[in-house]
Amino acid sequence: MGLRVILVEPEGEINIGFVARVMKNFGFKELVLVNPKVSIEDALPYASHGDDILRSAIICGSVDEAIKGYSLVVATSSKVSVGEDLLRIPVTIKDFARKVAELKDENVAILFGRESVGLTREEIGKSHILVTIPASKDYPSLNLSHAVAIVLYEIFNAKAKSSQLGVIEQPKPKEMEVLLRNIERAVKALKMPAYRERKTEIVLKRVIGRAFISRHEAYVLSGFFRKVHLLLSGNKK
Repeated sequence: MGLRVILVEPEGEINIGFVARVMKNFGFKELVLVNPKVSIEDALPYASHGDDILRSAIICGSVDEAIKGYSLVVATSSKVSVGEDLLRIPVTIKDFARKVAELKDENVAILFGRESVGLTREEIGKSHILVTIPASKDYPSLNLSHAVAIVLYEIFNAKAKSSQLGVIEQPKPKEMEVLLRNIERAVKALKMPAYRERKTEIVLKRVIGRAFISRHEAYVLSGFFRKVHLLLSGNKK
């Protein structure tokens, strides 16, 4: 399926047009707009030679619809945490780009938030990892189209340099769903307080996302967590 750029409720036609243009610059084709606040027609004058990408952009009504069928969902944000906020523990864009370059058949969806407020916590919670672009502490929030340009450039550049290009086979989307469901069941079987249960699920999901596990690793982990669930539930089959 390749790499999908998803703009969540973009608010400006200039940014939408510039995103299509920069996607053309770096060879990325699939653009999705979730509930855009302006029309594609208004954005076309700013797309330059990326007008074909903009004209073929997919319009979705929700983030869930936009990320359906993707093995790795990535959120982007300038608001990060050093550990207290588990949803906002990030990987840097360079580390992320190097990992993407190693994927055999990339199946990655990248979420970019609104120009005004970015992504909500609920939207970030739908992702497997959070990526951030290091910037000045005085003003770390980047313009939407600038952020997309940097992310796509880093991936493009990492692919050009990587000696491990296309060696990791990603789990299929269904396999990732099964793994995450088995993790959730195993954690629930521990019968922890609800807040600790939620924290544990977030940590495990984030660790697996940052690890860029292979398809075989996903299979092994899924079997392990399934066994944990069965044992804790008293079912040893």
